[in-house]
Amino acid sequence: MKTIFDLIHPIIGLIPGSISTDCDSALRNAISTIFPESPTLLCLWHANKNIQQHCKRKFTSAEAYSEFFEAWLGIVRSPDIPEYWKRLRQFKSKYSDTLERQECATYVCTTWLKQGRREALVQAWTNKYPHFGTTVTSR
Repeated sequence: MKTIFDLIHPIIGLIPGSISTDCDSALRNAISTIFPESPTLLCLWHANKNIQQHCKRKFTSAEAYSEFFEAWLGIVRSPDIPEYWKRLRQFKSKYSDTLERQECATYVCTTWLKQGRREALVQAWTNKYPHFGTTVTSR
């Protein structure tokens, strides 16, 4: 990847404004080496699928899981940082009533909303970079 970049960069002279990827650490490390000026954003589709895989079976109904998932999306779609923290507090409070729901909320927070990942996934941060609305890697 570095060799290709070294060959074409002098010709086109462009550095990506942002790069979206899944959470593969090797790929993210390669991108940060080759394009150190370009922020690496996380693919929302991959995050959503991961949360579904880990949490959906812990809810007693499709409606309960759907509500949880919409709350998660509300956090990701936070328009600014104060709103993010507000929505996160509400999410943690709402999903602390049973052990299963608390496990799901903790999983989301410690896996996807931890420092370093939230800045690459939540719109309050990602909208600071040009990504033209692309939040998934399948476009």
